[in-house]
Amino acid sequence: MINLIKGPSRSLILVVTMCVAEICGMAGYSLWPAMIPDFQVRWNLSSTSVGWIGGSYFFGFAIATWPLSSLTDRVDPKKVYLLCMSISFIGTIGFAVNAEGFWTAIIWRTLQGIGLAGTYMPGLKLLTDIVPESDRSRSVAWYTALFYVGAALSLYIGMNLNGLMNWKSIWIFVSIGPAFALLIVWLILPATPPKISYKSKKRLLDLRAAINNPKVMGYTIAYFAHCAELMGFATWIVAFLTYSLSLQHAGATGTTLSIGTIATFVTLLAFPSSVIGYELSALYGRLLLLRVVMFGSAIVAIILGFSASFNFPIILCLLVLYGITVTADSATITAGLVEAADQGHRGTVMATYSLIGFIGASIGPVVFGFMLDLGGGESNSLGWKLGFISLAVMVCLGPFAIAQGYKHR
Repeated sequence: MINLIKGPSRSLILVVTMCVAEICGMAGYSLWPAMIPDFQVRWNLSSTSVGWIGGSYFFGFAIATWPLSSLTDRVDPKKVYLLCMSISFIGTIGFAVNAEGFWTAIIWRTLQGIGLAGTYMPGLKLLTDIVPESDRSRSVAWYTALFYVGAALSLYIGMNLNGLMNWKSIWIFVSIGPAFALLIVWLILPATPPKISYKSKKRLLDLRAAINNPKVMGYTIAYFAHCAELMGFATWIVAFLTYSLSLQHAGATGTTLSIGTIATFVTLLAFPSSVIGYELSALYGRLLLLRVVMFGSAIVAIILGFSASFNFPIILCLLVLYGITVTADSATITAGLVEAADQGHRGTVMATYSLIGFIGASIGPVVFGFMLDLGGGESNSLGWKLGFISLAVMVCLGPFAIAQGYKHR
């Protein structure tokens, strides 16, 4: 049916369908961070163990994204997408039915991460293959930015249903999201022929398409830094707010807001932040924008780490500022990568980009949790200071990497 529609209306339908599917498919994305305090007590977990479970989702993404995204250069990305959205559905249901502690939680979260690996970048590849070139860059920016809407809505669902329903019922409920995403992509999105046939002599998993392109590697390392910072923060924001609220005087201004409302709002800021960051980069240049945002984000992270005992309105302002800086670089980095990649190897380049980026995503929560334990745990202010300093150090890698890439233009 979509092939009967031409012009701008067709592009709009395709982009909206992919973005809605992205958001629905991520319904289980933030459930673990939303429920960390409860699971920590229920399963007697250390902060490091919590970080490993949080990181396992992104570990699953990292191990699967390279082969799955590379495969989209040779087979229809829609087929890869539908298969992996099914895996997301199974992983979410499996966690509800079978997760009983550290190891089983890791297994099912890893499977969910594999599902995301086969839908996020392959979905972006599918989108860039079917929209006109004139719409491609802005479509990438919107698709990338709406990732955070999916993360925020997942967090909101987890935080607000927790206590109203038992945790198993919550995980079963959110499995409706990936099921709906699978359905609309199957019905609406057209098939797309691969750019490279199976008979091609070019190897499927050929890192040279990325490694031999300095600009691609610069954006890829920046994505590693971005993901490490973002996922470290996203995994621990609820626990940080819980600790900070415990230090406030009863009735202090702002403490009547629920942790779920605050965490969701901060996460949701990523959407306008990412889009506005992309538009500003188009005006002033990507390198300048990324330097300002990533170095600025490091400064805000350090200040936030020392702020747990501040008056709560100050903490809220810092969280809002950090919610902006931690994501204002995202669409700019991804759009730069897509532009720098050769079209015939775009899937492979995206695969390498995702692999390295989400290795960072899997490391960020673990490093933060380790630093928390090193500083005395989540009930000790030193732990939070060390945790946020670790995020600041990691994000600073980004601007240096991109600058090196630009030197080889």
